[in-house]
Amino acid sequence: MTRKLISLAMITLLINACATTKNFKSTQTGQEWKATYGSFNAIEKLKFGAQKDAVLYLSSQINTDKGTLDLLLNNQKLTEKHQVNHYRINLNKKAVINLAGKNAAGSFSLSYPIYKKKDTRIIYRTNIELLALSYLLANYEDFTDFSGKAPVFKDLYALTSKIASDFKPFLSSKNLEVIKTYLERDFYLHYSNFILSLDDFPNAKVTSAADITHFKSREDAERFVIAFNGFFKEVQFQDFLTRYAPYYKKMTEEVSINLPKENFISEMENYFGKSVSQYVLYPSLTLPFSSGFAVGDRNTIGNIFASFNQPEEINDVAKLKLGYSNALSLRTICIHEFGHSFVNPAIDKADEKTVEEKAFLFDPIKDKMSQQGYNQWKICLYEHFNRANEVIIARHLGDEAQANVILKDNIENRSFIYLPQIIEKLEFWYNNEFLDKTYEGKVEEIISELK
Repeated sequence: MTRKLISLAMITLLINACATTKNFKSTQTGQEWKATYGSFNAIEKLKFGAQKDAVLYLSSQINTDKGTLDLLLNNQKLTEKHQVNHYRINLNKKAVINLAGKNAAGSFSLSYPIYKKKDTRIIYRTNIELLALSYLLANYEDFTDFSGKAPVFKDLYALTSKIASDFKPFLSSKNLEVIKTYLERDFYLHYSNFILSLDDFPNAKVTSAADITHFKSREDAERFVIAFNGFFKEVQFQDFLTRYAPYYKKMTEEVSINLPKENFISEMENYFGKSVSQYVLYPSLTLPFSSGFAVGDRNTIGNIFASFNQPEEINDVAKLKLGYSNALSLRTICIHEFGHSFVNPAIDKADEKTVEEKAFLFDPIKDKMSQQGYNQWKICLYEHFNRANEVIIARHLGDEAQANVILKDNIENRSFIYLPQIIEKLEFWYNNEFLDKTYEGKVEEIISELK
């Protein structure tokens, strides 16, 4: 993932240096401009043409030893509150940035990447549906027999149980027996990225570009794919997809109307200084209730997930309510889960010695973290930084109330006690060091300073 570069053809740079400008030294690229000057009396301009569904993120740092240097957007002076100031500019109309100097001596740094609006795609994939179904059938009684369990389980897993029961005649399938050997070897969703890279079953083939990390060999991967191709045909899975088409349509609708309305993707991309081509949500009918898993590659960030709420109607096709209508959970997936794709690599780049030296900080919260599934110090760091960024992104989007709710919940109810100092240091970076230090560099520094 790399910060999106903007062609110089999209930006017109006008330098109107007059005779009174002295010692003007400038370095300018497609999205950054730095300069120093001894005596600056001029107006420098950056012109941006109108672009549909595009946002310009202007970050500026102006250091003036004498005189004045004002930053203006369409002739309106921009307010400067910090050492580094940030402005989000909608490019549905053209924009002109002026740097107006009067006897100024000093320096300036500007960053101005442009991000095209990216909608979150919502699609379901046949391969994921069959993988999850195989998992249901491999654990059939767990999802269909609720004797001895609290009554609520039967209601929460009603849709899961309904689907699994449709395929009871195939529990002794030879293809399923082969598939079970793989599910016993590794967590079933660890195969997600692999099967997403294939053509849909029953026509999938292992390509030379396929990532076979979770297999013993290419032949092992091919055996896996052959079993799924065969199982698709054996259970007549296409007939299931046809019968359940109204369910898939309703599932997609429930997700679509509950997505975050904010332009959170471009905000995250600018904050982390990275971008990918697409963001995809893969809701699933066959994934067990409340399950989820992050997926993606160099060009995609995605998440597979099941229903969040107890389904209210699963039989009357005209009145389906499947449990995907949960705006809070979808916000969590879009901002929290997508965020891991940016945060985790940054922590992975930190020096291992730096991380290990702070491992003693895990002791006071180890029990509470382990109860939530975070049983290692590094995983705990992933979660701390990702939740810190949730708070910060909410603030950037103008939702201070939501930011406070996230912060309070994570500290008081989830024991993320290092959040305040992480957030404080990240906000200092954003307001003071953003143009000189990468997010990755700041993360390592913060880890080394944790108390």
